[in-house]
Amino acid sequence: MNASSYVIRRQRDANRIEARSRRGARIAAATAAGLLTVALVSLPVAHALEGFAVGTASAGSTPHILGTAMQQVFSKKFPEGRFEVAVTGGSIENSRLLRSGDTNLGIVSITGAAMRNAWHGKNLEPGEEPYREIRTLMGFVHIIGHLIATKDSGIRTFADIKGKRIGLGSSIRTSALHEPFWRSQGVAWIDDVEEVPLSSGDRYRFMAEGRIEGALAWTVGTKLAAIIEEYTSANEAVWVRADKEALEKAGLTAFAFEPGSLPHLDFTNYGPSLTMSALAARDDMPEDEAYTIVKTLHENIEDIVLLLPAVRAAVENPAVFTSSSDPFPYHPGAIRYWKEVGLWDRGDEG
Repeated sequence: MNASSYVIRRQRDANRIEARSRRGARIAAATAAGLLTVALVSLPVAHALEGFAVGTASAGSTPHILGTAMQQVFSKKFPEGRFEVAVTGGSIENSRLLRSGDTNLGIVSITGAAMRNAWHGKNLEPGEEPYREIRTLMGFVHIIGHLIATKDSGIRTFADIKGKRIGLGSSIRTSALHEPFWRSQGVAWIDDVEEVPLSSGDRYRFMAEGRIEGALAWTVGTKLAAIIEEYTSANEAVWVRADKEALEKAGLTAFAFEPGSLPHLDFTNYGPSLTMSALAARDDMPEDEAYTIVKTLHENIEDIVLLLPAVRAAVENPAVFTSSSDPFPYHPGAIRYWKEVGLWDRGDEG
């Protein structure tokens, strides 16, 4: 065999090996997608055999970013699947979409006032039944409540806010969300303060202009909203001291904020979890499917953190993943996974 024939033969062999490798890769990808397809076969939506749809919230919101990160994780893990992110009106709409079968998953403020009311059948549309079929898969981030005040307001504790002008969210739901926080600190919100309903952006603008003396504030985990960072970069902020024991006595989960963790914070302060952003499904989702979804997300959580850094708090404190979502139980498939990795310390839920 001459040198030219040898080279040609070697090239043909290499081409055959490469072709077999490509076929093997396609088979592996199809197998992975097939496994997910089998797991999702019972879902009622049109694309159920190929993936899932997750309800989030408005474009650019924390739930929407979280849903987008989830989409990327599953698309990478199961390249043959189709995973969709639905822009929605938030928790209650996501629950309705789950109920109707238009989505398979929903990101919800699972422990917030609106969802608790939905469980008990309050504040729903005429004829709607209580949302007892919603099940939690995993928690991601806690929304932590704070009270922020201007430097010259004289406000340092909750007792100091009586008679002051305090910026409140523009929605009555915001008041309901924070009310247990204020009550735990000895404040009768409506009677004790001059309430000024404002959007989030207007609250900090009014503070900067001296038109209000304090405002409701919250962090996603320990991460500040950009509007608060903007305010504190130009104005000295006062974080009103909260009583940790009073928070816990009221049944609120308290998170510690060390000096320097918030701009101008020079003492250890505590903020309650007002709600937890969680991934939810219906109670009729097959157990193996719920298990696979939770396992995939947990094993690829660093990819979620890349798009939503606030989830880093859950990585550093894994108990967040299985935080109580009372009154909504965790899905049995999720419980099975969390038990396997040692993050479940409660009994089975109903």
